[in-house]
Amino acid sequence: MKEIKLVFKWRNDNHISQFMKNKHFSFKEHLHFIKNLKKDQSKKYFLVFQDKESIGVIDFININAISCEFGLYARPNLKGKGQILMDEIKKYAFEILKVQTLKAEVLKDNHKALRLYQKNHFIINDENAKSYYMILQNPKYKLQQS
Repeated sequence: MKEIKLVFKWRNDNHISQFMKNKHFSFKEHLHFIKNLKKDQSKKYFLVFQDKESIGVIDFININAISCEFGLYARPNLKGKGQILMDEIKKYAFEILKVQTLKAEVLKDNHKALRLYQKNHFIINDENAKSYYMILQNPKYKLQQS
């Protein structure tokens, strides 16, 4: 229950929620969401630790044999953990889920996320007025296609 409350607090923090589709939600809604996650194989959420300290959350949604979408956020007021979270995302998506394509939707005003994704070789595949849609191909899959 400690981790559930912690993630709820982080997720409703203005520094994080400003870049989310759903800005704020109640604790009851949070508990309902977690309960439903256990039944839904197309979604996976993880609390990430570094040296026994919780540093952020990573998630995978719309998981199928070919692709999945991901999201991440670091603990509020914690700097420099984005790359660690991104490394865990790529490792899980490509080595455990074995997807060919990793996808993300990034709000255009989320400059930190955009820089992180581009640094990790994501490319903008599409966009609308508010968001970029970015993709990264699994390097192992690209080699097999050559």
